[in-house]
Amino acid sequence: MCSIEETLIDIETTKSRPSDKNCIKCKTSRATILIRHSTYCKRCFQYMIVGKFRKNMEKYRTTNSQIGEKVMIGLSGGPSSRAMLQLLNDYNETLPHEISKKQLFADVLVCHIDESAIFDTQDSTMDRVKKIAQEYRYPFVGLPIENIFSADYTSSGAYKEVLNVTFDQSKQQEINEFVATVGQNDGHSNKEKLQLLLRGISKLTAKEDFVWYLKQTLLIHTARRTGCTRLFLGDSSTRLSIKIISLTSKGRGFSLPLEISGENQWFEDVSIARPMKDITLKEICIYNHYLGFDNVFTSSLTSMLPPKASIERLTEDFIVGLEKDYPSTVSTITRTGSKLSIQNSVDKESHCMMCLMPYQKGNKIWKNRITVMRTPSLPSTKKMPTDQNATICKNETSSCSQDACCSQNDRTKFDQNVDISDILCYACRVNMRDAKEIALPPYVAEEAEKENRRRKLRKHIEEFLIDDNE
Repeated sequence: MCSIEETLIDIETTKSRPSDKNCIKCKTSRATILIRHSTYCKRCFQYMIVGKFRKNMEKYRTTNSQIGEKVMIGLSGGPSSRAMLQLLNDYNETLPHEISKKQLFADVLVCHIDESAIFDTQDSTMDRVKKIAQEYRYPFVGLPIENIFSADYTSSGAYKEVLNVTFDQSKQQEINEFVATVGQNDGHSNKEKLQLLLRGISKLTAKEDFVWYLKQTLLIHTARRTGCTRLFLGDSSTRLSIKIISLTSKGRGFSLPLEISGENQWFEDVSIARPMKDITLKEICIYNHYLGFDNVFTSSLTSMLPPKASIERLTEDFIVGLEKDYPSTVSTITRTGSKLSIQNSVDKESHCMMCLMPYQKGNKIWKNRITVMRTPSLPSTKKMPTDQNATICKNETSSCSQDACCSQNDRTKFDQNVDISDILCYACRVNMRDAKEIALPPYVAEEAEKENRRRKLRKHIEEFLIDDNE
């Protein structure tokens, strides 16, 4: 985010330069860089950055990695992802005299998500990032973020319906569940649908979370479609420390180990790797400066806003400010967070339909027990027919079955109620509280329907299942 870079510039101007000290590594060259309490010359500093990166890459080599696999780099154009692209290229490159060296990755794909649709006044970043990728001769995939409303980014690749969620703000009653409606896509363009979605969310914290869910889903599906087995993200140590505090504050503690880990294998066929996790943003900016890299800066939802605009923006201001006087703040937070691990009993079949992360079962009951605020109630919805073969009929006074129908057995596929009360994680449940009237993308609607079908099937065969305690 732009605000971190601005703060780092202020930090650099206030720090005294190590003019009379020698490099802590080589002991001979004059130190020009102060990192925490250590001083480095230019050459040793670059070796240190390369060493940290290669150390993490060697871990990926030993954990289920295969020689010749295809990987994808998520390139935003910011300083961290820009440095990651250069470091990965150097690591994977085989020079003519290196006969015994084998490339770890056979193909490297660069993917960029253009967020200009969120801001009408912002120019597209696609061409500038594509130019960077072309310098390395890597294949480039550019995706507008509004493409998330396309059926191509669903599990089936053909699901077109959206999930309409409407809250009645006039009634302040306690409810035990959310009920949404699967409906047909309207005539709006994908860009208009995205803008309407964000417009229906009042809090900036919830908007930031929704934007990240959309970007993550686009990246995962693009990696699958292109045959990539690994997705590299440029999260720096500074960014991860901010995420540890902000995600905990937003109630994402259950899935936190996956969202900050060096290697996340939650999505099974596509693992998410963060090779920059041990490098601070200050170190990355100095590294890019020495190599003469130009970054592509993009606006965020909280750019130029005060720290209290959102939880993540407030956490960012707190961590970066604390790091100024206590240089070990970021490393302490990230080391503590790296000790967290996900429970072995987590069911991979059950995940939140919004963020696709695991959720703690029974979080709805727990939230209702500890919350003070009352959630706005939903408008009344039509009940589903009790017959197991029945569907909603076009005639509101009767129902349909497989044998007979008032409408010649013409089942309508749309406007069917879907219960989403138990397929949301705690954090997404809180975010949904701030929504007014939104249409969620097809991938969310598909996940909701799949989970509901799975639960209905389990309910039908429940009496035939053997309990673990028996």
